[in-house]
Amino acid sequence: MRIIDLVLVVEDDPISSYVINLALRQHESFLECVEVRNGQVAIEHLEANNEHLPDLILLDINMPVMDGWEFLEKFSEMTVSKDIPVVMLTSSINPDDIEKAKSHRLVKGFLSKPLNKDKLDEVLNFI
Repeated sequence: MRIIDLVLVVEDDPISSYVINLALRQHESFLECVEVRNGQVAIEHLEANNEHLPDLILLDINMPVMDGWEFLEKFSEMTVSKDIPVVMLTSSINPDDIEKAKSHRLVKGFLSKPLNKDKLDEVLNFI
């Protein structure tokens, strides 16, 4: 089974963050997670921690300051020392969001909240 050492969770809703964190802790393949509240903080975190980059980014779409799409734009311009897969984890059911995610080169999957063990198994298949 594949082990994901570090997950960066980009999520502004505290309840969703709690559920995501709980699901990650309960799954044997995910060891550690770092949570940030929006895309801007995620970019700052990645820039400040280039030596300890995540193995996966779980990204919400609708957030204040910098949303998921803006994050992807900035992230695709960054030079990081490894490829980091991104999985959109959102409450959006907008077909445009789903198509946009599928067509983005960095996005490996699109999941609806809430996160659970079965969806985490899907994440492992995406990446």
